[in-house]
Amino acid sequence: MSVSDPTRRLASLHAATLLALWLMWLLAGQRVGTMTHGAWALASVLLASVFASARFLRLMLRLRWLFLAIVLTFGLGTPGRLIIPDFPAGPSVEGLSLAWNAMAHLAAMAGCVAVLLAGLTPGRLTGAMHRLIHPFSACHPGADSFALRLQLVLVELERPAPEGRWVRWLDLPSGNAPLPVESCPPLGRADVFVLGVGVALLLLWIGF
Repeated sequence: MSVSDPTRRLASLHAATLLALWLMWLLAGQRVGTMTHGAWALASVLLASVFASARFLRLMLRLRWLFLAIVLTFGLGTPGRLIIPDFPAGPSVEGLSLAWNAMAHLAAMAGCVAVLLAGLTPGRLTGAMHRLIHPFSACHPGADSFALRLQLVLVELERPAPEGRWVRWLDLPSGNAPLPVESCPPLGRADVFVLGVGVALLLLWIGF
């Protein structure tokens, strides 16, 4: 079996299954500051660097000021041992440790978002989200649905926002053409099996 076979099988799963697995992965990374969280963050960054490097780099560049704010806030605002003891004030060892944990989590989350957007088209992602929110509905997402509005935001995040007109991100486009939303048929047996395995692994990881 070639290396690409597992990837092809994963891509053939239901879009809602892939989105659910992605959400499980996010839940697995909520134990900030632990050794398991470090492994999770490292795996997230590595996966994003391999499968969505350009998108991941773009997201990291957009977050650069937030990273700086985290370092300043935690480093200077957390009491503890000073990095330079001879100075009357400055960043603390405990503060920089907290800042590192927060930045690692943020970078990992950015990597997760990059992989999700690279693996699912906006139309497929919206359909999957609509299926998870309304598992028994066969209706197309309406103009006021959460899934459709989130798709508009994700699309706009790919290009610079018009200055002073950010509210238009949530406006529907002009014209009668609907946004592309791929249909989501019912889950298959393989999807149910994969979701069951994912839930079991998540419970084991949380209880570890």
